[in-house]
Amino acid sequence: MTMKWPFENDTNNIVKKLAKKNMKSEKRRNIMVIISVVLSTFLVCLSMDLTTSLIKIQRDKAVDTYEACYTNITEQNVTDLKNLPEFARVGEYYIFGEERDSNGYNASYVYCDKDMIYTARNQLNLVSGEIPLKKNEIAVSNGWLSKYNSNKKIGDFIQLNSKNLKGKYKIVGLVDSLDDEKSSTYSFLISKATLKSLNGYNEKGYRAYVHFKNDTHLNKDTMSTQCKEISEKLNLSMPSMNTNYFKFYENRASFSSLFIISILVLAGGYVVIQSIFRISINDKIQNYGQLRTIGTTSKQVRKMVKKEGHWLASIGILLGVLMASITCYIMLPKGFDPLMYAIAAILSIIVCWIMVSISIRKPVKIATKVSPIEAVTFSFNSDNTITSRRKNIKLNPISMGVENFKRDKKRMVSIIASLSFGGILLLIISAVFLTRSPEKFVRQYFPNSDYRVYVDSDISEIELFSSGNPLNDNLKKKILSIDGVTDVIEDREAIFARMTSSKTFSGIAGMCDIITDENFSEIQDYLIEGKMPTDSNSILVAKLISNRFPEIKVGSKVNLILDEKSITVTVSGLYDHLKVTNGHDKLAIDSTQFFTTKSTINKLFPNVDNYNYSWSVVIDPEKEKSVEKTLDNIVAESNNLSLDKFKDRVEYEKMVNEISFGGLQILSWLIFLFGVINLINTTLSNQISRKVENSILRSIGLTEKQLYKMYVTEGLCYLFAATIVTVIVGTPISIVACRKVSTAAFAGRVLPYQFPIFDMGLFVLVLFILEFVLATWSIRKYRQQSLIEQMQSRE
Repeated sequence: MTMKWPFENDTNNIVKKLAKKNMKSEKRRNIMVIISVVLSTFLVCLSMDLTTSLIKIQRDKAVDTYEACYTNITEQNVTDLKNLPEFARVGEYYIFGEERDSNGYNASYVYCDKDMIYTARNQLNLVSGEIPLKKNEIAVSNGWLSKYNSNKKIGDFIQLNSKNLKGKYKIVGLVDSLDDEKSSTYSFLISKATLKSLNGYNEKGYRAYVHFKNDTHLNKDTMSTQCKEISEKLNLSMPSMNTNYFKFYENRASFSSLFIISILVLAGGYVVIQSIFRISINDKIQNYGQLRTIGTTSKQVRKMVKKEGHWLASIGILLGVLMASITCYIMLPKGFDPLMYAIAAILSIIVCWIMVSISIRKPVKIATKVSPIEAVTFSFNSDNTITSRRKNIKLNPISMGVENFKRDKKRMVSIIASLSFGGILLLIISAVFLTRSPEKFVRQYFPNSDYRVYVDSDISEIELFSSGNPLNDNLKKKILSIDGVTDVIEDREAIFARMTSSKTFSGIAGMCDIITDENFSEIQDYLIEGKMPTDSNSILVAKLISNRFPEIKVGSKVNLILDEKSITVTVSGLYDHLKVTNGHDKLAIDSTQFFTTKSTINKLFPNVDNYNYSWSVVIDPEKEKSVEKTLDNIVAESNNLSLDKFKDRVEYEKMVNEISFGGLQILSWLIFLFGVINLINTTLSNQISRKVENSILRSIGLTEKQLYKMYVTEGLCYLFAATIVTVIVGTPISIVACRKVSTAAFAGRVLPYQFPIFDMGLFVLVLFILEFVLATWSIRKYRQQSLIEQMQSRE
């Protein structure tokens, strides 16, 4: 009978049992690895989920909505468009305007048919009931009903007290609007019968949102050509094209940000997981040696360590994917797509599994290459190379703490790198956030005051100005008579225009500002190429437009269309659009696109004298509340004016910054958490591996206080090293980033660099507290065993 070695036959079950036993004895390591894998998977999967969710939201806003919008048309024009075979759907829409109710909220009254409800489903959703058809019927905002009439429901009557809508109306439907969640303006759907009975109803105030048949097989030029032919056939103005629709189909989604985030996360996870496994294997190298002495092969040891890594990875990856999916759904519920979530989960699992497999390769090699004899004499902190030692080291707690910090170079570099990684990201993001502060950014749009009254009408500026511009001398006197108003400054003279060329049939729409003696030199500073318009046949165009449409350049002929009239003009120059910051409201969509002379406009509309578009109202800061209330009331009296407030724009920019920069700051702190995990694991491992060493030092006179000081010194070395690396590497990068952001956000100006003292101070404080907590924990753990028990653990 021949003798069989224990591991000669199929030993997979034995290897599994050994791996499970080893995992039970390595609870600290298991927790650290699982946390690291969860964090890595969570960030990678969340990045993918957010990207796919945003794409879905953009797709929902564009796909099966509309491609063109006809404005300032009649009810009959809408009917004619509905009868055309080119269109699959035509939505009828009429914005009556906003009115102030006696209860203190703004009511936005609109009429739309069923086709329009479907087209605008992502902005104005009919959640229950039906659209109003009779004169006394109305569909109200869900938010308004819950706040002001919570005891009412569909079928009940409500009382309205706005300027044009007074009396009782029957609730026939409930709507949800995006604007309702962000402001105190609530949407109400009224019937066509109600619309026609209101004062201010304009027969040419309708809009038609058209959706082409086979839209996915038609490009922008084809649709524009068809719209032009239809406009000529029905004697309509050229419609505006839906830029969101064409951007979605023409621009491929950019995954560069997702790729960068994934690389950063995976790099952090790789460093930490490798460090944790390396420390774990070094701590148990003698156990592996004992297994080798009884016949375990290096291949079996490799299998055992890999099984441990893969078991821990499975737990962490599944938890990370689940957490990421739930988090993304909470953040962007409208972007939920089960198929894309599943694809993101599968990709995250594959990527993170590969990361863990690569991370444990080097530690596995350490476990398999050490022979049984070497394993018995292996020292965790030993180095196979012989180096000269300093003989004149002054032994004290501080010097010993510094030496402990330097004794394992790989561990030291791993911890400093993982801590600094998050710190550098935090430094860059925080510095950019300071550069683009909401107050600084918004102040560009309010150079003269904190309040701006501007034209905001559902009809064209030309039509409004022809019948009487609301920004007139009477209004100026009324505003100046308010107690606390010191001045009214005329900011802009502008009208809405559209420009076409030989290749741009649909036209380029935007605000056309009039050049005056007061703003001539300022506009001249914006000039990049060409010269200023000085006659009645010239126009200044934004350089951005020329970049997008190469045929529009200095010297080219274009058609300037105002309302339904047009004039051929020459592009005399191109200007830098980034330097023009005069738009209103949160998105500033009415910023200038063209500049021309008043004589050019007068060629088409000689009877219009007043082109005032925006005024700045200068006030006494001490009387701001009363002035603001009075201005609100004045603007509410007109359907053609709005009030732009500095503080409202600042709040909006703060919200934008919280979403963009706040998210990036959270990402940097999460990546910093990799370093924290690495540091905690190292400290706990040191507490075990140096137990005998510290007990010997205690036996020859080292006090507990000195031992504590030694722990603190080693921790502070990590703190100072991580801080120095963060500042040295992060500061130059943040300076470059801030310059680019400043140039883009502040009209080409480079603002002075501000070092993020608060955020970096918080970074250092977190590290400082962490080090002292770990040092205190180590001492308390040390007290749990007597000196003799600690020395006996050497055996």
